[in-house]
Amino acid sequence: MRQALDAFAPRATGSDRVAPWRYLVELGGIAVAYFVVAKLGLALASINPSATPIWPPTGLALASVLLWGYRVCPAVFLAALLANATTAGSIYTASFIALGNMLECLVGGYLVNRWSDGRATFDTPAGVTRFALISLMAATPISATIGVGSLLVAGYADDAHAASIWATWWLGDLAGAVVIAPVIVLWARNGARPSGPRELRATAAIAATASLVGVIAFSPLVGQSPIKDSLGFLSVVPLLWAALRGRRRDTATVALILAGFAVWGTLSQVGPFARTTLNDSFLLLLMFMMSTSVPSLILSADVGMRRQAEERQRLLAAELDHRVKNTLATVQALASLTLRSSESPEAFRKTFEARLQAMASGHNLLARGGWEGASLRDIVDEMLAPYADARGERILIAGPDVRLVPAAATTLTMVLHELATNAAKHGALSTAAGRVTLEWRSGGGAVELRWAESAGPPVQPPTRRGFGSTLIEHSIVSTLGGEVRFDFASDGLVCTMRLPLSDKVALA
Repeated sequence: MRQALDAFAPRATGSDRVAPWRYLVELGGIAVAYFVVAKLGLALASINPSATPIWPPTGLALASVLLWGYRVCPAVFLAALLANATTAGSIYTASFIALGNMLECLVGGYLVNRWSDGRATFDTPAGVTRFALISLMAATPISATIGVGSLLVAGYADDAHAASIWATWWLGDLAGAVVIAPVIVLWARNGARPSGPRELRATAAIAATASLVGVIAFSPLVGQSPIKDSLGFLSVVPLLWAALRGRRRDTATVALILAGFAVWGTLSQVGPFARTTLNDSFLLLLMFMMSTSVPSLILSADVGMRRQAEERQRLLAAELDHRVKNTLATVQALASLTLRSSESPEAFRKTFEARLQAMASGHNLLARGGWEGASLRDIVDEMLAPYADARGERILIAGPDVRLVPAAATTLTMVLHELATNAAKHGALSTAAGRVTLEWRSGGGAVELRWAESAGPPVQPPTRRGFGSTLIEHSIVSTLGGEVRFDFASDGLVCTMRLPLSDKVALA
């Protein structure tokens, strides 16, 4: 028994592993829920005791597979076996019917997971369409075919009515899939609580409107009259209301509320779906349920995607505006400070162009990474590229992979540019024997970088603060919240920087 349970249990490790007791509780809860709704559905059977046009368990089983995985299949089989064995037929027909029900949700869940984004299938119009097609052509025919076939072989169904029984079985399962599964999945994924008081009021208003339409158009509370059939078109009002708000959960809930009232009225043989036989009435009702639920979910998913795209566009525009302003402010500061420290217009031009080029290189790195960040090693390679002939012999770099968010990457680009430029003009890279070692390491909640020059010209502590040291200190301390220390050794500068791990500095 334990091996059988393990075969269906999910393959997970660590915190994702499901404890045996929790797995059994899940199976028990799903089995009880499936058994209850199965008995309610079978109570509405008319053309055959085992074939009902109202079969919510299909939606429950499919949703359970999408939410909790294939491990729920034994619960579906056991509940379906008990429900059918205590209704009609024999233990053998009940076993085959239960097998069909289990294969239905197993195949349907597998195909939705593989080809339609799994539990996120209702987030896009294409996903809703694929779910409906998988339910229509792949999942529900399995249960109908195995179930009706077992009844025919065992003599519990007449060959003359086989096609009608199969169609009723198939349509009942299909309606259960497209009406029930979206409600369960969307409410389970998004949580039971709306995002705020405004959303709560809107959800309540939509549900109340759907209930009002259900009472007026479908329920036996309002007597049959010549205009009652036409009132069924009022269903469009709450469905469009929910769909145009882009709230997929509300849309699925409205479809379920309307379907519940419609089933109630049809069972009482009142409303727009009432026909001469109860089975014909329910078949017409099923077409109504599917033709309202699927299109409204597609429309709701499309509206939701459009609103998300508009929100992303708004955020991108705001981010672009912020970055442009920051870049212009940085360029302005570079120009002002470079001009202040330049001895001539030509010196200003060369220095300013070099610093702009360093900024551009940093932006190119970020652009290649989709503006999500840049690797510290890529930044080092980019800034030391002009000294490629010295790499490996005179310039040594070493350190782990560290990723920086855009603001930090841009900042550190300028810092390394200033260090490399100073080394080339006045430090170790200005002589043939000079060496530069750049090392960094992570630990203790921070990333530490050490720029060390050696075998260069004699170094004297500066008598005044230059633009380079001012930029480095400001960048490391003010922008990244770190620490910086300059040691003017006799044969070369040593710059040690400590960057605390934060939202600006992260390990890859």
